[in-house]
Amino acid sequence: MHLRFVESPVLKPDDVARLRVAVGWDAREKQLEKIIGNTYSTAACYDHENLVGFVDVISDGVDDAFIRNLLVHPDYQRYGIALKLLKIIIRRTKADRIKTVNVLFEPELTDLYRKAGFRIISGGMIDHENEGF
Repeated sequence: MHLRFVESPVLKPDDVARLRVAVGWDAREKQLEKIIGNTYSTAACYDHENLVGFVDVISDGVDDAFIRNLLVHPDYQRYGIALKLLKIIIRRTKADRIKTVNVLFEPELTDLYRKAGFRIISGGMIDHENEGF
């Protein structure tokens, strides 16, 4: 295993789609064509040339940043990749003087986000796609 972390990588939508499928999410290839390159910040982890971890962030560049996708291929989980990706993003938002960084996550990931420095608060979400638009 040869892990390499890259801030603001040049990404291919199909690479991110494959990673999404590997973690049990839908591929969203068409949507990714619009999303890749149009977010505030991204970071990736590669094993040689294979994308094994990814995070992207949207932000107004002033007050708020929101982590949307944090993905680590199942074969590479428990190696600290997610934590390292979060730290890259946190460092970037702090350097840009963005007031808050926010994220929604499943309860079983609480320890990861605490390790990354997040204060755990309550939140909610409406998923229109799951409701059938």
